[in-house]
Amino acid sequence: MPQTGLTTPADSKAKVEALFDALAPEYVRERERQFSFVSQKRIVLDLLRGYRGRLLEVGCGPGVMLPDLLAMGFEVHGVDVSAEMIRRAEQRMASHTLGSRCRVSVGDVERLRYSEASFDAVLSMGVLEYLPDYAMALREISRVLKPGGHAVLTVPNQASAYHLTRSGYLTCRRLLGGSRRSGVANPRLPWVLDRALASAGLRKMDSRACNFIFFPLKELHEPASDALNRALTPLSGWTFAPFLGAQYIVKAQKSVWASA
Repeated sequence: MPQTGLTTPADSKAKVEALFDALAPEYVRERERQFSFVSQKRIVLDLLRGYRGRLLEVGCGPGVMLPDLLAMGFEVHGVDVSAEMIRRAEQRMASHTLGSRCRVSVGDVERLRYSEASFDAVLSMGVLEYLPDYAMALREISRVLKPGGHAVLTVPNQASAYHLTRSGYLTCRRLLGGSRRSGVANPRLPWVLDRALASAGLRKMDSRACNFIFFPLKELHEPASDALNRALTPLSGWTFAPFLGAQYIVKAQKSVWASA
């Protein structure tokens, strides 16, 4: 008997595409000035420092990372599920002095249109949490990486104080008949992501945490939340940081083929 009310993967992707089409103007106006993004960007660039070659940015959005990646010496290909984000990225890069070393296009992380071992590095910021399961995405990232290549990924950290308390609050609201859910993004547990990376042939090399925000301070008084976040940012590399930072950033290396 047919079931109704079920959300298919295609429906979920259509919702994410529509969401980011709508968010594109806000990303262009505000993204680079948000301290939460600035913190992630600083760590991501540090984890990629010293590498060269071809880099694929999955979820490139309106291209806010592209100039920095080009300045590091990469030849960059960017993909995003949102056609509007790609249009904005093309506008940004049209007059850039290194624009000839950059290509952007609409693309799906679960079906990347690149051959095996095409890239020396893959960057994906804020993509995996919009997938119901990230096994296929990680396999695709691993597939397009060259042996010995590196992937840097960021996800909201489900183990952080912020997401634990916020999730508990929203659960209570649902039980009391309040709103069913907030947003379409799903935080991930760092150690679960680490295991999924290993299953895809990607060995964890390093990890950091950032965005030291707390619920409900973030929602009630954003200036105070930002001030606390800035004060705690130096803790990003500490052992206990994944239990405080709301964002988890991991670098992994694709296994090198065994020599004959």
